Amino acid sequence: MVQGVFTAAAGRLAERGVDRLLDGRRQTVVVPEPPKRHRLGDVTSDVDIVVRHRPAGQQVVLLVFQTASGWEQTEMPQGATVLMKLGETAHLTLPRDHYVISALVFEPPAKGGGKPVLHGIGRLPKWVLSNTTEQLAITTNPPSEKTLRKLGLLKPDGTSPFELPPAQPAAPPKQLPSAPPAARPSPPSARRPAGTRPLEALNDRPCQAALSRSGAPCPDRAVIVSRNSLCRAHEDALKQGWAVYDRSSGQQIR
Repeated sequence: MVQGVFTAAAGRLAERGVDRLLDGRRQTVVVPEPPKRHRLGDVTSDVDIVVRHRPAGQQVVLLVFQTASGWEQTEMPQGATVLMKLGETAHLTLPRDHYVISALVFEPPAKGGGKPVLHGIGRLPKWVLSNTTEQLAITTNPPSEKTLRKLGLLKPDGTSPFELPPAQPAAPPKQLPSAPPAARPSPPSARRPAGTRPLEALNDRPCQAALSRSGAPCPDRAVIVSRNSLCRAHEDALKQGWAVYDRSSGQQIR
């Protein structure tokens, strides 16, 4: 019996000794996850989709997924659809294929029975076939009747499930004042010595600009450094983006 007790004690000491020897040498072994397997006939890939639209607001996005072969048959975006909020990311799992992904950004109708207002349309052809999650971004452009007609969203009679936002008026081009501003006199310290002529005065050609599109020609002389043979006032106005017209042809000088 005593021998059995000593044998058990010796075994425990031996175990503790082995543990001390192994302290500081043990390493954590990370077993890699097995690759994700797909069942044949049900092979999928993951995608994260964001829609870039300016100006951003509280609009809704309709994503339309169509295979590329189906898109060639009809340009109207028909297929699986997903609704999402503008500014969020759609996390989706798709069967592997070549897709044309359309994004329609619209504002829901304010009243019942009204039509949603379409603010942007984007389209992205994409092969979806990766084992890793792909990050996709679709950029939209302002819609037009031509775009709606191409996508099949505008019927021959002019009706559409969407309304277009009111067109923004085009900003008129800047018009040059009827007369160029008078040149300020030079300060006494900057006056030229007697008997000398300024660089502008060395050019005897008249300014090729008119005071307005259909007005009288400019009476000033062109400066030597002017590429378009303009006076100092019209040269500065052209550089600042004002509309300057040729005195002979009436065409705008670029």
